[in-house]
Amino acid sequence: MSVGSTMKWMGRSARDKAESMAHEVKDRATERRLERATSETERLRHENDLLRDEVSESRAEHRRILDLIEERFNEMAAEEDSDGKKRSHKGRWFLFLVAAGGGVYYWFRQRGAQTGEDEWTSNLADMPAVTESGTSTTL
Repeated sequence: MSVGSTMKWMGRSARDKAESMAHEVKDRATERRLERATSETERLRHENDLLRDEVSESRAEHRRILDLIEERFNEMAAEEDSDGKKRSHKGRWFLFLVAAGGGVYYWFRQRGAQTGEDEWTSNLADMPAVTESGTSTTL
């Protein structure tokens, strides 16, 4: 239903004014939507630029880490080539400490088994034995 059909009883100039006002209202609404869309576009463009910068920074950091790892491998290879043997034995030291700790543990367990006492059982021997109660649940 248009403005012209609802205002048939009014004069031509009043009808034209009403139609022009309706068009102005529609134009203002369209302009507001356009402004909102423009501001949203600018916000999204700015956010996209920020995300693009973050991605490029993370890629640069990733490349730097890979370069450091590659540099370290090259240093290890150079050490191996200059002496003819490997120099990095950090894992062997850890394995030695684990083996020594296991030997000490085994020795203490054997010493406790020979005397018949263990640090766990010696404390339990002092406690009274648990017995069943004399109450019955059967009828």
